[in-house]
Amino acid sequence: MRGGSIPLLAWGALLAVLMAICWIWTGDAVQVGTFGFAVLVVWGSAALIAAEGGRDVVRRGEPREVRRAEAIPTASLGAVLVAVAVGSIVFGFAFGRFLVFFGAGLLVVSVGIVILEVRGQRRAARASRAGRGTIAR
Repeated sequence: MRGGSIPLLAWGALLAVLMAICWIWTGDAVQVGTFGFAVLVVWGSAALIAAEGGRDVVRRGEPREVRRAEAIPTASLGAVLVAVAVGSIVFGFAFGRFLVFFGAGLLVVSVGIVILEVRGQRRAARASRAGRGTIAR
């Protein structure tokens, strides 16, 4: 990962500056509190990424070379369907119960598809480590 937590730290700094400007400009507690929460979440996420990845996530430049095979997904039908299902559920709260039921059913199906995709990804990584190359179904 190239500078994994650096963009989050920069984004949190920008939010902190905007929070200070908002505090000076309006002084509204709700707006300042919202900015403060956003700053804490972004910087907290950067701290979690840095704690998990060690020094590599704050190192600039090219990532270190990794000799093991990694699965890189290019497209995920399951992830798209999860997003459509959640959107359908949210719209269903405002526009009708049918969309909630449709979204819930689609969510169950799409989570199943995501699980199948992850299992296939792991199977491909195991086959690559074993030196078999591709997977025969």
